[in-house]
Amino acid sequence: MSATATIGKELALMDFDHRRRWRWIRLDITGLANGANTIAHGLLSQQQGSVTIQKEEVELTSAVVVHKTQPGDSTNLYYTVDSGAGSTISVWVTV
Repeated sequence: MSATATIGKELALMDFDHRRRWRWIRLDITGLANGANTIAHGLLSQQQGSVTIQKEEVELTSAVVVHKTQPGDSTNLYYTVDSGAGSTISVWVTV
């Protein structure tokens, strides 16, 4: 079973001088396996291109020991599960 990500809540934000706009998106991830997990996030930019993930924040939703293996890229998130296979987490990403 591979881990899958579902897009949850999404917030659009803009800086104080309206020069930069970004999105804060919650990804609900299920089916984590013990060890390294590569999770396809399926996020696209406003112009339907690839995204650049600026920041990731993990929100634990079940009893699991998890840490980021490497920074997310334009197609995947990378997390390692030390215990709690089959668990779920939510990750807030800023793009």
